[in-house]
Amino acid sequence: IKEKFSINEIDAVGFKTVHAKGVTGCVLLDNKVLQAMEDYRSLAPVHTDVYITAISTFQKLLTDMPLVGLFETHFHKNIPPEAYLYGIPYELYEKHGIRKYGFHGASHRYIGKRASELYDAKKVISCHLGGSSSVCAIKDGWSIDTSMGMSPQSGLLNAKRVGDLDPFGLLYLMEKESLSIDDTRDLLMSKSGIYGISGKSGDFRDIEEGMNIGDERDTKAFKTFAYYVKRYIGEYLAILNGADCIVFTAGAGENSPALRKEIVGKLNNLNIILDEQKNLQNPKEGIISSENSKIKVAVIPTNEEYIVAKEVEKFLQKD
Repeated sequence: IKEKFSINEIDAVGFKTVHAKGVTGCVLLDNKVLQAMEDYRSLAPVHTDVYITAISTFQKLLTDMPLVGLFETHFHKNIPPEAYLYGIPYELYEKHGIRKYGFHGASHRYIGKRASELYDAKKVISCHLGGSSSVCAIKDGWSIDTSMGMSPQSGLLNAKRVGDLDPFGLLYLMEKESLSIDDTRDLLMSKSGIYGISGKSGDFRDIEEGMNIGDERDTKAFKTFAYYVKRYIGEYLAILNGADCIVFTAGAGENSPALRKEIVGKLNNLNIILDEQKNLQNPKEGIISSENSKIKVAVIPTNEEYIVAKEVEKFLQKD
């Protein structure tokens, strides 16, 4: 940073922070917040370790500079109790905060904002599909439900993260394979998801390449992932009571016509009609649904950095 900018040119450093116990929103990253991130480290170890290391390094390099974090959970603050509670004893929820939080907040927020600007869409289903994936139901600019739960390991299959899994299936697996908690965490976080089904890769480009030459496991991985996304779209159509727009974003969402077709190509009875030619043209940003489709389908490139920068700017003005 010191080589590329004069320190005097920088007002603050913004971070797209992920998860912290009892902390959300756009906040100053002091030692109290870092401890709260550490307290929830086991829920998002890959993300949290990197962020704590980076923030600590910046604290040493830029001693008087405000370091500000926009937590990914903040966009989901309006999710109602019926959507965020799990069926465990309520006392454990109160004691430990066991509930749905949701992630990819900056991305979904940008998609909701951009869909509103482009298409006057108030009810949006945002499909952030890539190495890390989630679906979000957005109403009037804010999340009302999302596929990820208490940790980024939940919801859709991710590149190497498990997604939804029956907890008793997991307990059974731990018993049969004599897995420790650390072994299980590693299995669910780095050996599962799309990679787990494929056996070779968690990258959609590799999966599609394998599927196109008839690889059975790559085909299963592709179709399973698409099925999960389609299932969440159906769920959020019910929760939103319809939608104005379904948006595909992030690496696979923006760049895989085959994946988009697999997800929304046969939903005519739900008033979602894909225009196959527009879809194949793979626009950087634009509509890929037919003119006869009552619900628009669009590709919009996400811009998480924009959301973080704007929120940090607001934070500085507030102070």
